[in-house]
Amino acid sequence: MREIEIKVRVGDIKGLRAVLESQSVILSEPITQRDQVFGVEGIDGGGDNSSPWMRIRTETTNGQVKQIFTLKRSITNQLDSIEHETEVSDEIELANIIRQLGFVPYSDLTKTRQKALLGEIEVCVDSVSGLGDFIEVEKLTDENADYAAVAAELWVILESFGLARADEVTDGYDVLMERLRHA
Repeated sequence: MREIEIKVRVGDIKGLRAVLESQSVILSEPITQRDQVFGVEGIDGGGDNSSPWMRIRTETTNGQVKQIFTLKRSITNQLDSIEHETEVSDEIELANIIRQLGFVPYSDLTKTRQKALLGEIEVCVDSVSGLGDFIEVEKLTDENADYAAVAAELWVILESFGLARADEVTDGYDVLMERLRHA
């Protein structure tokens, strides 16, 4: 499966929420996600690298906890990835396995996410500890999808929410957090 997403930094989260509500976009209850990301040693994660990345996500919704393992490999940029994921039962043992495979810890961050569906498009409103507020729109496609066509479709939605291309963020939260940590 391929996930293509567009991410935009949000300066006025209350205003965005009002726009979403006016367009009948109903967000889910808040979900807390802790993402532990592992990468190939020496690869910084930025740019259009195509190295594989592994993530262990611990997701808490209304007191219910689940852990999801994800493997991602970028296609055209960080927000256009082949993605495989499955639920796991032991994040500590999985982290040990990942390390034994030669991957190293890259980042560890926590965010609060609310989601909505607009047909095949998932809308995610995120508040990332240390980074601020963002909105992502993403679409799961087959591996041969036309990135430019899907990105254009996603921008139609974002622009209908009053968001501007000038506020687009092309790095993943893990890369943004690492840059902040090393600044």
